[in-house]
Amino acid sequence: MLQRRGREQLEFFVCGSLRDLVPDDHVLARIDRVLELSWLHEEVADVYAPGVGRPAIDPEAAVRLMLAGFLLGIVHDRRLMREAQVNLAIRWFAGFGLNDRLPDHS
Repeated sequence: MLQRRGREQLEFFVCGSLRDLVPDDHVLARIDRVLELSWLHEEVADVYAPGVGRPAIDPEAAVRLMLAGFLLGIVHDRRLMREAQVNLAIRWFAGFGLNDRLPDHS
């Protein structure tokens, strides 16, 4: 009997880490194995003014997003953020979960 598969997906559950969905040979997974940015937050803390302007993007997440864009050939910030909305590898690499709001492209 011919059936149609519905395209609606009201909920999406992922058991485990997004990392489990990114292949080990993906360029972002390979870079993540050697990338160490734990020093970055302390290094740039003095250029952030607490209580002034919009909430800041985590500096490590910002660098990881820019690096993902470079490695994947995405040169425009708007396009990078659109791609990060649907690309699990970029979300995982930058430290964002499925339901986390991504930073504004600006």
